[in-house]
Amino acid sequence: VENRSPCLCGIETVYSSLVLLFNMHYPDSQGDAAEQAEGASLYDLVATVPHILDAGAGGNMVAHIKVGETYHQRKEGVSRQQWYLFNDFLIEPIEQTEAAQFDVSWKVPAILCYAKRNYHTKYDLRSECQHNQSEVKSDLYRTEKHSKTDATFIPLTVSEMPQAGDLVGLDAEFVKLSEEEAVLHSDGTKSTITPSQMSVARITCVRGQGPNEGVPFIDDYISTQEQVVDYLTKYSGIEPGDLDATVSSKHVTTLKSTYLKLRFLINAGVRFVGHGLQNDFRVINLVVPKDQVIDTKFLAWYFLGLNIQGETHDSTEDSCTALKLYRKYLELYQEGGNHYVMKVLYEVYDKGFQLNWKWTECTLLPSTGAAVLPSVMGL
Repeated sequence: VENRSPCLCGIETVYSSLVLLFNMHYPDSQGDAAEQAEGASLYDLVATVPHILDAGAGGNMVAHIKVGETYHQRKEGVSRQQWYLFNDFLIEPIEQTEAAQFDVSWKVPAILCYAKRNYHTKYDLRSECQHNQSEVKSDLYRTEKHSKTDATFIPLTVSEMPQAGDLVGLDAEFVKLSEEEAVLHSDGTKSTITPSQMSVARITCVRGQGPNEGVPFIDDYISTQEQVVDYLTKYSGIEPGDLDATVSSKHVTTLKSTYLKLRFLINAGVRFVGHGLQNDFRVINLVVPKDQVIDTKFLAWYFLGLNIQGETHDSTEDSCTALKLYRKYLELYQEGGNHYVMKVLYEVYDKGFQLNWKWTECTLLPSTGAAVLPSVMGL
């Protein structure tokens, strides 16, 4: 054992080894020849999960995770390793010793995770989807009639099998399960103790091509067993009762069912078009490759002359508008190339300034790799 980190806790001493040395026996010729010759393998500490004791609140679990070099190289252009603390919504860098030392009077080790050194160069770590693909397809291609949902979406036909590069308009709506807890300080600043908890309530996917372009093929309302404190109806369009399968007139299903359908579309290589999708996918807890996301935000009024989302939000309308906006971008690009698109964007900026609109960020559209479409939100 190398680099043991002792922590004296009263009469107890807790060790968390940063490197473990195991004697291994290989029954066949598989495995690294050098390891077989020495009969040993090295395992590095990559994560710890301690239980933080709190007599009043019962305590909570936190995680210390070692982030590899490739992450920092991708994000910052430098190669280094770093330990991070994950405590509810708080994420911050920490020293290695903090991850490896424990005081059982308040910080009790629950899980120590070790990874075999250089395993990524020796093994294929690509994961296979374990769910039944045929069940997901049958859900996407359902042909039986559902009187409650026929008016909101039409399932895909077999000939509409999603292909890599196909466009899918997507919008997600959320409800609030708990309010934010915050403290207001005497100097007027506010500190968040616990952020509000959101839950996905509706997922809508519309066709991006073909004779049924703009027609939804998924319009799922997600049932939840937790108490909803705010349906955010003005922004989500969700009404009380919409998520209750016993009384709802909507197509109510489980989060797992909808999640698997989205995962199927991601694996098929479709490109999702919508407003603020990166944030939606983050809350839904789905990782989507950047080249499969076209984030249009909110230029519908200027480019399309559409005044969408009047009194309440409509998920299908938002998805269709995102697709139309992307088509408008392609039309402008084909008409005059990147220079013409940029000219139009400056006109958008001028008009937005006159109307006191606010643009929030710029998004690169991957279809051409050239033009940039700004994200504009009318206030």
